[in-house]
Amino acid sequence: MALPIHVALTTDGTTPVALSDLTRVAAAIAKQVVRDFEPIWNVNATVDAFQTLEDVPSDYWPIIVQKDVQGAAGYHEDESGQPFAVVEFEKEWSLTASHECLEMLADPFGRRLRAGKVPDQALAVGVKNSRVSFLVEVCDPSEDIKFAYQVNGVTVSDFYTPEYFDPVSSPGVRYSFTGAIDAPRKVLDGGYLSWRDPVSAHWFQLRMFPDTVSKKVPHVIDLTANTVFAKLLADTNLRAAIDRVTPRPKPAAVIAKAPTLMAARRQGTDDVETAQTARAKALRSTLRKLVKG
Repeated sequence: MALPIHVALTTDGTTPVALSDLTRVAAAIAKQVVRDFEPIWNVNATVDAFQTLEDVPSDYWPIIVQKDVQGAAGYHEDESGQPFAVVEFEKEWSLTASHECLEMLADPFGRRLRAGKVPDQALAVGVKNSRVSFLVEVCDPSEDIKFAYQVNGVTVSDFYTPEYFDPVSSPGVRYSFTGAIDAPRKVLDGGYLSWRDPVSAHWFQLRMFPDTVSKKVPHVIDLTANTVFAKLLADTNLRAAIDRVTPRPKPAAVIAKAPTLMAARRQGTDDVETAQTARAKALRSTLRKLVKG
């Protein structure tokens, strides 16, 4: 049996995240990992909450919730080359924490590549058809909150399956956990996919959102030529460099513009809280009888 990976959900010590919220989100992500992610990606992992960084055991990989990340959001490595992630504290921070956890488990050191054909969406905007190497980032193509789901009333990220890199689409194949991705190498609204072209040695990214480079959706950006990606890569790994040059809309801002989605999320959370409160009430009643007995 392979050594398990231990992930810690914690804060920087100044961010006002209640320990009860940390434990609630950690429990939801742990359930997602064990129930949904492990059987598909063949990993063995635990996810636990710790109130401070000092509480985190030295062999755990931290996901650190901070109030103001100032461009530091995403994947990093410590002085020993071990992975950690930084998540911005905002209303839907559990989605980002889930995203970072799953990508850390699928590719702990930010360098895992898979070969395949350029996506059809990129061909449609003029990219030459060729065989390239994709960076394995399991949540990026369907990272938008529209494609998320809930575990115990907590919002968590969709993720693609290993079949995502299949050469052709096949009936009945699951390309992402929720089924939102319905074809290999497809990127959904708000998502992106990154790859290296072996001929030019440049890195490219298909974006399904407007940015400062282009307002068209989709569009492809040459990360090597048009961003500081190459400079960053000299001091870090692929995933960390790509995280730094990829703009991401905040989940809370996206959901605020979608009242139906907002209502559905709220209802799901309310239903879970109602059930948990009822169970706690029943357990307390039983406990009182035991004590009296």
